[in-house]
Formats: sequence, structure tokens, C-alpha cells
Amino acid sequence: MKKIIILSLLFFLLTGCSSENDVVSIIEKKHSKIAVNYPVTSNNTLNNEISSYVNKIYQEFKNEEKNYQNPELNISYTYKDVNKDIICVGLITEIYTDKEINKIKTFTFDKKNNKFLTMEDVVKDVSALDYVIKKVLLEKYREADMDFLANINYDYFTIDNENLTLYFSPAELKNDNKEIIYLDIPLNSLKLLIDIDKEKNDNTYISIKKKNIDYNKKVVALTFDDGPSKYTKKILDILKEEEACATFFIVGNKALFYKEELQRMIKEGSEIGNHSYSHKWLNRLSENEFKEEINKTQKVIEDITGFTPKIFRPTYGGYSDKLKTYTDLNFILWNVDSEDWKVKNTNKILNNIFKSVKDESIILMHDNHEYSVKALKEIIDNLKNDGYQFVTVSELLEIQNLRNN
Repeated sequence: MKKIIILSLLFFLLTGCSSENDVVSIIEKKHSKIAVNYPVTSNNTLNNEISSYVNKIYQEFKNEEKNYQNPELNISYTYKDVNKDIICVGLITEIYTDKEINKIKTFTFDKKNNKFLTMEDVVKDVSALDYVIKKVLLEKYREADMDFLANINYDYFTIDNENLTLYFSPAELKNDNKEIIYLDIPLNSLKLLIDIDKEKNDNTYISIKKKNIDYNKKVVALTFDDGPSKYTKKILDILKEEEACATFFIVGNKALFYKEELQRMIKEGSEIGNHSYSHKWLNRLSENEFKEEINKTQKVIEDITGFTPKIFRPTYGGYSDKLKTYTDLNFILWNVDSEDWKVKNTNKILNNIFKSVKDESIILMHDNHEYSVKALKEIIDNLKNDGYQFVTVSELLEIQNLRNN
């Protein structure tokens, strides 16, 4: 019981008081595969509701995880600044134990009035939609429960630039499909009570910094998974100061909160790789689900930087040969593991790296751990003293090809 209380407090400390947007990221891979990512906003009321909801799901899963083999919890999110006052957040939960459970929770929050909005606050005439929505649901899901349709509610919805999206539980509809059911309603067909800010396309294209590399000298590639995070800026500061570079394997649903950091990566000679959109365990995914994880991440990175990744690191390091046929991206693992997420100690991180590093090594670290940041400068200085040059993964592959030929 004490553990639960402490962890609950940690969630609230992480999210309860923030002056700017951030993302909380919890990645675990001991007994279970857990990837939890959710936004922290500048509003404490909204943050407390989000963290309370996430903490409840997390604790329920942790209480049951030892009863199953290879259980997985994945919580991802959607985020939209609808206008200067209104934020829309969707939390998508996927749980795999002896069965598959999918849930969604949405929050549409008015910062100016410090209150959560309902559909009646957003759409002028909800009753006018009622018949059409029930008709579409019944056409799509013929076995839908009529009692549910007679008393339908619109508790779960999100808004983007084009659609108002309504979500319904498959359990409520008594539908055999386990996936969350949703309907997109074009905004231009609605009479809205709120304004929608249109996204601006900045057409960002950043020149990639070129480096002089001596192919005859030792090279090493530093790589960081699971970011970006609040630590990424400090990592980039250290890399710039040390005239080094790294490859950042990015989780797509976190990228929009760290546009400046992604742009710096490219400007300052580092590389961005794809690490899926929501850090799901890939071997559970269908071909279409896998492609969606890849393609959404490719798009968000390209929109922010103009750079399109050519490399992909599978989540948890797990994949099959079949998955590799679903994309043209080059799958990249590692041959030196810092185990920073596990050891949580600077000296142990250093030892794990230097006992194994050699020419052409790819070193695995994570940029959502403070321990990695604390160790980074010493890692770089020691490698420099040992005669290593720092290259990106793509540069390393090019060097290997030139040396082999």
C-alpha cells in the first residue's frame, strides 16, 4: 500500500505544477512491457485530472501484471490547442493480458474559465446530430445494442482542424471488434460554439550540418531512445559544447512538444531516427498498425524539420523478419548497452559502456533519464581521449560500407 501512495504522489508532482508544456514518459521492460506517455500542460486542474486517470490505470495494471505472461500496457495521447483558451487531450489505453482491452478518455478544457467542456459547450445543436450518428452507428455495427443507442451520450470527443471525432466503447455497443469505435464529423457540417485555430504550415527545411570524418580513425555512434524529453535540450547543449553528435530515435507522439529540440538535432549535426509513434510492442501489431506507427512518426518529424528519417529502432529491441518487409527503413539495434534505465547510476553507466566499446560501436542510451545526461560529458571526454570520432548511425553505416569495399 505504501508503494501505491508514493507512486501516486510522484505522478502528481510530475504533473501538478508546470509553467510550460511537457510530456511525462514511463518506459518499463522488466516483467511487463509498459509505455506510458501523456502531456503536462500549463494548467494544474487539467494536469491533475490527466495524471489521476493515468495513475489509476497504471496501478491497476501493476497489481495484476504478475498473473500473466508478457503483459503490455500502452498509454498514448493526442493533443490539440483548439484555440488560445481551449485544449483537447485524448488518452488512448491498450492493455494486453489474457485478453485485449482498449479504452479512451478525453478532456476538452477551457483554460480561461478553468472548466471542462461538454459536447453542449462545443456544438450548438447536439440533438440535430443525434439521429444521423445513431443511423451511422447502426449501419456500421448492425449488432449494436439498441438500449445503448436509445440513450447514447457524447462524453468522449476530440477536435482537430478538420473533424469533431466521437468515440464509443465496443463493449457498450456489444460489438465483437475490440478496437475503439469512432466517427469523424467534418467541422464544416457543424454549427460550433467555439473557434478553431487553423494550423500554420511553416514549411520548415533545415540544412543538415556536414562533418569532416577520417575514415581511417575509430568511430562510435551515440544513440538515444524514447525521447524527446525535458532532458533533450541539455543533451544537445553538451553535444554542441563537446563538438560531438548523436542519433535520436524519436517517439512520434512526443515530438510536437519539442519542435526546437528536433530542429537543433539536424542543425547541429545529429540525426533523427524513427522509434514508432506510441512505443507499442511491435510484434503484436498487424501490418497496417505497424505502418501507421511508422508513417505517423515520419510525417511529424518531416513537418517539424523537413528531414525524413531513413533508420528505425524497434521498441524494446524486438521485431520479426516479417515486420522488416513492411517498411523501407533500415532497422538499427546496438552492440553496446549502457543499461542507463536499469542501473540509474553514472559510474555503472560508464562501466557498461567502456567494458564493451570498440571501433564502429553503436551505444544505446535514453534521453528521458537524468542519469544519462549526468554521464554524457564524461563518456564523450573518455572516448575522445581514446581516439574516437563521433558519427551518426547513417554515417557509421556509410563508413562500414566504404571500409568493406
